[in-house]
Amino acid sequence: MESLQELLVNSLEELEDAKLKKFQWHLNNDHEGIRKSEMENADRLKTVDMMVGCFGPKEAVKITVDVLRKIQQKHLAEDLANKYKQTQDQDSMKTSAPVAADSYMG
Repeated sequence: MESLQELLVNSLEELEDAKLKKFQWHLNNDHEGIRKSEMENADRLKTVDMMVGCFGPKEAVKITVDVLRKIQQKHLAEDLANKYKQTQDQDSMKTSAPVAADSYMG
């Protein structure tokens, strides 16, 4: 199963360089926390590292989906949102304890 960071990197790898710059511009202008100077020469990996470091992995996914929609990359946004939901569903299944049939003595 992919980590949230891997999901983000994979989404940004789908962007052409010009779209990545536009993504970074929106990230910089619409969300406080990442300085413009830090984003200037950032590649996809550095961009993800900065987003996760600044916003946390879950919020970084939400922000990425939002910015992808803004730059007319709706298919990437929906793909990321769906994969994120699957990751969350799998995580919740792992944390819920199964009840064994013989543990109920009713």
